Amino acid sequence: MEKLLNDLKALLGEEVALHEGLKADLTVESVQDGQLAAGDFLRLQQRKYYWINQIEAIEARRLEQVRELAGQWALDPRKLTLRAIFARVGDPLDAEFQGYHAALTHLVEEIRHLARETGANAQARLKAIDATLAVIGEAVKLHPTYSEAGRLQKRTPTFKHTSA
Repeated sequence: MEKLLNDLKALLGEEVALHEGLKADLTVESVQDGQLAAGDFLRLQQRKYYWINQIEAIEARRLEQVRELAGQWALDPRKLTLRAIFARVGDPLDAEFQGYHAALTHLVEEIRHLARETGANAQARLKAIDATLAVIGEAVKLHPTYSEAGRLQKRTPTFKHTSA
């Protein structure tokens, strides 16, 4: 039993560290909103995916630990929460589990806030890009254009490549 509790404590410590890493990258993205070079932005996205994959993996390991604890305590694993665990373990692990629970709860709230903020900013940038492309498209329709040979074109031009 003690080994299971210590293993769970170690997993929770790792989970807090992973959430802190994700929060740090989301903070960078939020602070440097729209100012990152494309390559830096892609590397940041890759790091965020790394954190998310690691968090998912450790959560699965934590759930397995909780199932094992539930089996030893003859409880339904779906009802065994971290709060229920630290209520059962007593001192000194009680305070440590409460600390991890509080840290995870706080980090998840901050991560959600940062994700909403960066998502809203990205949405605003996409709307600005869409509006700019619409203005360009209308301008091209209203004014005559010339072919590569220098002749006036009567039809509306099409763009070979579009990137944003």
